[in-house]
Amino acid sequence: MKIQFLNLPEELKAPLNEIAPLLSYEIGEGGIPVAVRKNETGPKIIGENGAVTVEYHKMPEFFRLLTLLPARMEGIYEETPAFGDLCLMSDCSRNAVYNIPSAKRMIRYLALMGFTSFMLYTEDTYEVPEYPFFGYMRGRFTQEELQELDGYAASFGIELIPCMQVLAHLEGSLRWPCFKEITDVGNILLVGEEKTYAFIEAMIRACRACFKTDRIHIGMDEAHLLGAGQYLDRNGYRDRSEIILEHLNRVVKICEKYDFKPMMWSDMFFRIPFHTYYIEEGELPQNVLDLVPENLSMVYWDYYSAKEKRFRHMIHCHKQFKNPMVFAGGAWKWGDLVPYNQFSLGRNDMHLRNCREERVPMVIATAWGDNGAETSEFSVMAVLQQYAEYCYAKGEDREWLKARFQETFHLPFDTFLLLDSPALLSDVSHEDHPQYTAKLLLYNDPLGGWGDFKVTPSYSAEYAQKQEELLAVPENQFSVYFKASAALCGVLKEKATLSWDIREAYLKGEKDVLQQIAGERIPRAIEALEEYHLAAREAWYEERKSFGFDVIELRLGGLKERLRTAQWTLERYLAGEIDSIEQLEQKVLETGHRYIGGWSNIVSGNRV
Repeated sequence: MKIQFLNLPEELKAPLNEIAPLLSYEIGEGGIPVAVRKNETGPKIIGENGAVTVEYHKMPEFFRLLTLLPARMEGIYEETPAFGDLCLMSDCSRNAVYNIPSAKRMIRYLALMGFTSFMLYTEDTYEVPEYPFFGYMRGRFTQEELQELDGYAASFGIELIPCMQVLAHLEGSLRWPCFKEITDVGNILLVGEEKTYAFIEAMIRACRACFKTDRIHIGMDEAHLLGAGQYLDRNGYRDRSEIILEHLNRVVKICEKYDFKPMMWSDMFFRIPFHTYYIEEGELPQNVLDLVPENLSMVYWDYYSAKEKRFRHMIHCHKQFKNPMVFAGGAWKWGDLVPYNQFSLGRNDMHLRNCREERVPMVIATAWGDNGAETSEFSVMAVLQQYAEYCYAKGEDREWLKARFQETFHLPFDTFLLLDSPALLSDVSHEDHPQYTAKLLLYNDPLGGWGDFKVTPSYSAEYAQKQEELLAVPENQFSVYFKASAALCGVLKEKATLSWDIREAYLKGEKDVLQQIAGERIPRAIEALEEYHLAAREAWYEERKSFGFDVIELRLGGLKERLRTAQWTLERYLAGEIDSIEQLEQKVLETGHRYIGGWSNIVSGNRV
């Protein structure tokens, strides 16, 4: 199919050329004529008397219509956006920072789905000229790069919004001695110190130099040890909520000085009266509501709630604040080596339906990168399509969602979900919370094996099957991630039950099995691990700046050496050089939950 757009506004010509290669049809002279015009209502396709017209209100709606157009050129198709603003927040602070071509690729995808804004979560991964150690060797965006991305996003009608931290979560930079004077404790800034506010003003001034938007996300969450370090030494004990509020008011004034309207995570205002965040009953006291500065919006974040009563009550509470609320849900790609699209889809059905019914004005899909950002930003496109369909159409209709994903990305929805498969095992339930299965099984020590309490012998066969399924996926625009997932399954085919099998054979005195493991299986696992390393490296460098992959290589290299030491230890035992293997003499204890924690908690019981 070939389409020729008539009366195309000048502002759409350059971005249309950028996005055309992603479409299922050609654009150019001699194609089916399609008129283009703006309206005041939203996306619309009108096919009458052989003439076709597309109408849009916001620019991203036009690009969304490009994917809808081929199958809807007769009759009238119309959408009414449920959310005034649909946003993706990408985590660029957990070692993985977009390279510029990849960030632009994401902007094009967001435009095709109809997203209207894009947040880059940058704790310290953006340039602040006055502070050269801020984001040092962390792949920070330069001011020129952010200005380029801001202009590129704007060409699609997408607002690029800075998302930062002005209190905690700044360990990436506060590690350096030059920040000692403004550090309270750990990753928390020292409230009340004038040098702290000079630093924050420099951060916000840097954002103003890079972004045209008048909105900024200032974070302000999880400063649990606030006031317990240098602040306590200087000022004595003060209630944490008082310290936060004092700090917040100063930060908001700085934002206003640079023409920013800030938003922040809302949990602190719930912890003041309730000492917890998620509540099912009870109203926020008026005196707490009065503490919120003017022009500050509250962001309700919730990636977990399965109870509709609690979720709706939290929305009700957030509507009591002065300014319109924002909701941030989850596009789970954090904590593990693979995404959790299927978990996200289930949780989001309830979350997004209620946001739509409650007319929440802004909805954010958050794609965090906790513990090393080992999973691609592009691995959750199925969830982002779900967000878009809840905004514009029928997100709750799975068949509609599948069809829309196919129209947007030219790949079957269920095929894309195979990216989840390394975490999906027959006896593992992710109903309450993702269990981070693949990461646990990969890094579980071959001798220590303290994740063995839930290992099942069938895992090797399951991973062999998963690898075959992933390798059978035809070439597509996400192939580099399918290849990495297939390589991961290749490792886990050998590694998932390795520590369990070693311990079992050792305790039973089956030295022939131990000989086979040392001579054949561990070498196969090392070879598969090296293949996974290469596939993971290719995926990382295609999408991200090189900074941060050093952490992944340190982890994978450490695992390889542990496998070699396990082989050496078994050989010494089999040769009679040692009488026992100390780790295997220890009883594996049930820790109480499947997920033991991040990489440092998986690899060893010792301090890492």
